Amino acid sequence: MKKSILFIFVFLSAIQLSLGQETIEDQSKELVRYLDNWHNEETGLWETTSWWNAANILTALINNAKLTKNTNFKESIEDIFNKTKEFEVEATETKPAWVCKNYINEFYDDEGWWALAWLDAWEYTGEQKYLDMANIIFKDITTGWSDTGGLYWKKELEFKGSISNGLALTLATRLHLAGTKEVNGKTALRWAISIWDWMIKSKLINSNGNMQDGIRFKNGKESITENVWTYNQGVVLTGLVNLNKITGEKHYIKSAHDLAKATVKNMTNSDMVLVEKRCEPDKCRPDSKQFKGVFMRHLMFLNEQSPKKMYKQFIKKNANAIWNKAMNKGKQAPGVVWDAPSEPNAATVSSALDAFNAALSL
Repeated sequence: MKKSILFIFVFLSAIQLSLGQETIEDQSKELVRYLDNWHNEETGLWETTSWWNAANILTALINNAKLTKNTNFKESIEDIFNKTKEFEVEATETKPAWVCKNYINEFYDDEGWWALAWLDAWEYTGEQKYLDMANIIFKDITTGWSDTGGLYWKKELEFKGSISNGLALTLATRLHLAGTKEVNGKTALRWAISIWDWMIKSKLINSNGNMQDGIRFKNGKESITENVWTYNQGVVLTGLVNLNKITGEKHYIKSAHDLAKATVKNMTNSDMVLVEKRCEPDKCRPDSKQFKGVFMRHLMFLNEQSPKKMYKQFIKKNANAIWNKAMNKGKQAPGVVWDAPSEPNAATVSSALDAFNAALSL
């Protein structure tokens, strides 16, 4: 494991922190430093966490580089791309070793995270190969569309997840804006509209205004999985903002604001700090430790395009809680809990970086 090209940059930031001159940008660079320590240059991935989390870590780092006007991350992105676009997956008890090519595996949501990461890379670098990869992945994702509507979560076709559909919704709108035309019989825009229409008709939004986890099939019947997670609230926000921008139809932006407000109301503690209520403080599985950052990332986009005072206050409140309480003013890495110390890993740190990116965007 070696230091990345960001090392000198974050080292200088650390000097500033030691002098007590930290800004939001300086604080975010502390998180970049932790992620840099976990980055494995042999694989292009990050130690302590898994495949789909790596796409989110890359996304958070690209967003931070854009927001801080740091152009030095482009070489690292290319290195990660070259090492992960064809990746050998180790054998398990149930499956032999295999090679994952172009980020296509058995989970449509895994694919969605990587496609969005490469779209971010394309926007940051202007390199066509990243946009091409996002299109390759999206084409495979659309093969998961059911005859009765909705995208499956996994290629076993047993569950239509809100996350797989929400990712594809946002991905489709962004590809439409990037110039993608027809994909597997529909335009990118039509895919986005069809996905959101299915999500609404399936009554995935509960009486509190929050997005539930998805539709499960059992004994030939469909039933809603009622679990509410922060990332399901967030991942559709960018897609809905884009649908409003593309079509001019106001109900899309209203839906985005409704979901964001319901999350702030129902998924926070008394100090308005975001909480993964189904598992915090000590029962969150590795996957769910990534979720809150996804919400903050897409809330950032919503607030940039359709700002509200409550979003600004919420973003500042959470970034301050992470720095002062979860990080003890920069003395430790943050875990899944944002207003108290908890066990960190690359997923929790990148999730916190999403919150700091949102604060930087203000």
